This record gives sequence, C-alpha cells and structure tokens, in this order.
Amino acid sequence: MRIAFCTDIYLPQLSGVADSIQLLSNQLKKRGHAVRIYAPRVGNSSNEADVFRLPSYSIPGSKDGLVLALPTGALKDMKRFRPDIIHTHTFSTLGFLALYASWRLGTPLVSTDHTFPADYLHYLKLDFTFFRFVARKFAAWYYNRCSYVTAPSRNMIDELKAYVLRTPAEVISNPIPLDIFRQLDNRAELKNKYHLNKKTILIFGRIAVEKNLDFALDIFAEVLKKIDAELAIVGDGPYRSAMEEKARKMGLEQSVHFFGILRGEGLVEVINASDLYLITSTSDTQSMTLLQAMACGLPAVGARAGGLPEYILENITGFTVPPTDKRVFIEKVVELLKNGALAEKFGDAAKRNILSFLPENIVKKFERVYNEAVKRYAKS
Repeated sequence: MRIAFCTDIYLPQLSGVADSIQLLSNQLKKRGHAVRIYAPRVGNSSNEADVFRLPSYSIPGSKDGLVLALPTGALKDMKRFRPDIIHTHTFSTLGFLALYASWRLGTPLVSTDHTFPADYLHYLKLDFTFFRFVARKFAAWYYNRCSYVTAPSRNMIDELKAYVLRTPAEVISNPIPLDIFRQLDNRAELKNKYHLNKKTILIFGRIAVEKNLDFALDIFAEVLKKIDAELAIVGDGPYRSAMEEKARKMGLEQSVHFFGILRGEGLVEVINASDLYLITSTSDTQSMTLLQAMACGLPAVGARAGGLPEYILENITGFTVPPTDKRVFIEKVVELLKNGALAEKFGDAAKRNILSFLPENIVKKFERVYNEAVKRYAKS
C-alpha cells in the first residue's frame, strides 16, 4: 500500500506527535508499505528521501513551536507518488492539503486527531468561549469529510461525537519504542551523573502555556515543605524562559534543573534517574511523555483531564487528581516520594501496561483502518 502522511508537526519539532508519526512511518515501511510524508520545513530540518518539505512560518507567540506551512508543490508531488491512502495527523494547512488531495486524486482520507484545537487558540489571541466552540465544531466538520478517524483517547472521540461526528472512529494509541524507553538497572549511578541525588520529580516535553506548568511549580514548592526533593525539567518551548524566571522568583533555582532538549539515551537516563512523573496539563489527549516515563518504570501523578485518566490507571500505575486541586496533587506526590514500595509497585505495573503500545502492535491496527477506509470509500 502507498500511504501519504500530511502533518503540520514533524521532526525536528519537539512533539510527541512528531515522534509517533516517525515511528508509525518506520513500522509501515518495515511491513512493505511505501510512505511519503508532507511536512513543514523548520529550523534544521534534514533532507530525507521520503519527506517532502514545505516552506513554513512560525505562528506569532509560539516561537519555534507551531507553524503554518504553505503547500507549494505538494499536490503535484503527491500525484507522482500515487497514494492508496492519505493519512492526515493535523487539520491546519496540511490538513486542508490532505482534504483537497483526497478529492482531486479520488483517494480515501484517514485522519488522526492528536490534539484539542481549542487549547491552542491562545497563540492566535482567540482564547474565548465563542472561538473554542467554533474550533470544536470545525474539527467535527473536518473529520466528517474523512473515511475514517482515529484518536489516542476515548475522551477525544467523545468530544467529537458531542459536536456531531458521524464518521467511524476508534481509539488507537500512539506507539512507544520499548527498545529505547526502558528501565535501566543503574539508577544510583545515573542520579550521580545528572546531579539528581534527592527524590526527583520529572516533567518533560514541550514547555508551553497549555501544559499548565506554573501550577506544577506551585505544587513543587509546597512539596519541598514536606520532603527534600528536586524537580527535573527536560524539554524546550516558548514558555521556557518565563518558567525559569518564575522558578528564580520563587527561590527554587537550587532545586529545579532545566536540562533542555534531550533525545535518545540521554533522555532515557534522566527519566531513569527520576522517581516520579508529574503531569499537570489539561490539554493532553494521551501524552507521549507519560507513556515514555511509564515504559521506564516511573509511577505518575497527573491531572484528571483530557485523555490522561485512560493511561494513568488509578491506584495501579499512579494517581489522577482533579485538575485544580493543589492539595491533593501535593498529597499524592509526597505519598509516592516517601513510599518507595508503592512507587515501585506502580512502576512495575506501568511497564506491564505499556506492552500493548508496542509499534508492531499499533501498526497492525492502522493497516486494518486503512483497509476499512478503502472499502468505505469505494462504496461512497
């Protein structure tokens, strides 16, 4: 099968979406499919034979995060590629390229809804009730023009259905490479290597306003009153400098460590040097960073919002907390930092649970979706 991916978010952008697209593409190729990716040219984008890069411009206020791509020459290239399926992972400019190409080429369109679009309106200065409603209605309108829809959480599909999604939809997780994200057996050595010699709370991923990171700092400041601990922050993004400034003003600079962007083994080592994963975001549909931390054996404390409760199994792999309940967040974080046996029990359960997200299992689900989309399109 020949598959065209369209996405406004791709490497080298720091995003779980970008990582999952690359993983899925590689797995499809291993199984004999041809994949071509249509993605923005950003920063130090590398030249890859199977990636068609489009000129792009940063959205004001998002710095190196979100971009608008111009689909110059993409349709012509896609005609040469002759896809059997077009699979879009975003519905910004390249999402519309996918929709238009599907119509022009007579090719079924599969869409994966990775994010809640209303949670990104603040970048456009449009974060108001009316525009949030319009964004959700627009998402449902868009996906109703597809042959099949997937999302990494039931919560997201339920929201689309509430705004009258009629297209068949199902939950398919993003894949996690367990050959990379795994528990290491030299935690003490790694703590020394990265100067994390106290109980360590980990946050990692894109540092942005929608991740609710000010609240995470507030929680950490209160945790410090109850237990000697450190906060490790891995990643980068438009809110990093503001977060560093807030940590300094709160007098936390000696206890909060900003590692910047880490990939590969360095990232895995810092995860393993940590004791607990904290996620206060209310906008995540799944959170790749959550799954990566779980794969390394970390228990999690997260907001009971978005798709997180579907992946943090309550009192099994961690705790979920009402999104604004600081007291309970502090209580659960301190409990896991003090109770090593419970943290280890949750971490072991997290590693077992993550096995269902192996890339070789996820790719088979998408193959089935592609075949269903082709059948539905032929009947339409």
